[in-house]
Amino acid sequence: MKKILYLILDFLCFIAENLSVIGGIGLIAMMVITATDVILRMFSSSVLGSMELISYLMCVVIFLSFGKATFVDSFTKVELFDFKKAEPLIRALMDIIHAVMCAFASYYCFVQSGVTKSIGTVSQMLKIPRWPFLVLSGTGFLLITISIPLSKYKKHKMKEKSRSAEIGEGTA
Repeated sequence: MKKILYLILDFLCFIAENLSVIGGIGLIAMMVITATDVILRMFSSSVLGSMELISYLMCVVIFLSFGKATFVDSFTKVELFDFKKAEPLIRALMDIIHAVMCAFASYYCFVQSGVTKSIGTVSQMLKIPRWPFLVLSGTGFLLITISIPLSKYKKHKMKEKSRSAEIGEGTA
């Protein structure tokens, strides 16, 4: 059973890593479009639909990078209260709330993507369909929902390895 969980964890880490790379490529595209638009505005011109492109690419960058950020626990955390004894319980409760909210957001994004696809909703200027970006958002939220418990499992696994290494060093 542990082997299967390790394989699932490694596979999801691989997916999160690759989606994060795609998000990075989207960020580079945003920078190129913005820089090109700024330069062209000096010559009284502009990139057609630059605001639409940047807003869609922002969706790609944010939601495809959340999964990896969840796995490596790189979110900024603010501690409002200092409950030493209740900290594990509070963190577990916050993780459950976070996972439920992300699962709901994922479900909503997938439902809305179906609605916008059936209606044929497109952007105003470039006529880009909106449903693929809702699918990307839903996928990002789904990856976060899956990543929350698995990242905790990964931390637990790493603690077990460090403890077993300490025990092995102590007996040697």
